[in-house]
Amino acid sequence: MYPDYLFEYPNMDSSFPFFMKRKLQWKTPSHRHDFVELTLVLNGRGTETINGVTHNMLPGIMVLLLPFQVHDIVSDPNNPLELYICNFPLDVIFELGKMDSHLHDILLGNAAETRNTFIHMQDCLFDEMRQSFNSMWNEYEKPMPFSTVMLKMNLQRVLTQFARYSLQAVQNMAPPAQSRIPASKIRSIWPIIGYIHEHYLESLTLTDLSDRFGIHPSSLSEMVTRQYGIHFIDLLHELRVRHACSLLHATEMQITDIAEESGFGSYSSFARIFHKTKGISPKEYRISHCTRTPMQ
Repeated sequence: MYPDYLFEYPNMDSSFPFFMKRKLQWKTPSHRHDFVELTLVLNGRGTETINGVTHNMLPGIMVLLLPFQVHDIVSDPNNPLELYICNFPLDVIFELGKMDSHLHDILLGNAAETRNTFIHMQDCLFDEMRQSFNSMWNEYEKPMPFSTVMLKMNLQRVLTQFARYSLQAVQNMAPPAQSRIPASKIRSIWPIIGYIHEHYLESLTLTDLSDRFGIHPSSLSEMVTRQYGIHFIDLLHELRVRHACSLLHATEMQITDIAEESGFGSYSSFARIFHKTKGISPKEYRISHCTRTPMQ
């Protein structure tokens, strides 16, 4: 049984699919999603568990949660967490990687064990980051001309600062050189995940990925399962269902055409996998989302 899977958030179908909220967080049950979540703790105390590893949530903690990582949050009942939470697609980090590949590597890590999931900023560093989040919040809550541009710039700045602090933390905690794993021996899952995100609508198999990245199919399957706790084919199906949901919600395309557009070989397999993932049929999903407010 997998944890709850979330793949929708407000504004995800807009030109800049960015969503932000500021809230008191008492308890969040275990779940995962296929988008990035960036969190800054403003006040309060609590804990967060990510892929089975628990860390404290204190003012100044910033968490960069990558797609499909399983997490939950529990606040101190007497001192609840006040958080800024941002949701956005993985494409934002890939775009940063085109500007500086080293920045991309730090944010995504060469492997799950080699990246910082969170950093703890204190004093002036915390003040600086809080101001950056406040700027994003003001642009998000009260849009002005070019707010999308300002939001994107501020988000890129926050992610870059996260990478800077993360790099400093890694350097300060670095083990002796002789005990480090040579960079050439570290297998990165993220170029593979990036390729899947770019090509999931095409015919895509483990063999295709194996040939492209030079990794045996069984090893590749193990990497995906170790990172996400699900099999490659389940990841592929969930991405395709997410795309289908977007089309069902935002277009009047025939459902049979949506099945083909979403990368499924037949309508029957699409309907079966959709129902398994969402718990309802594609038609029922469309009906349940037919009353919606147009994007501004």
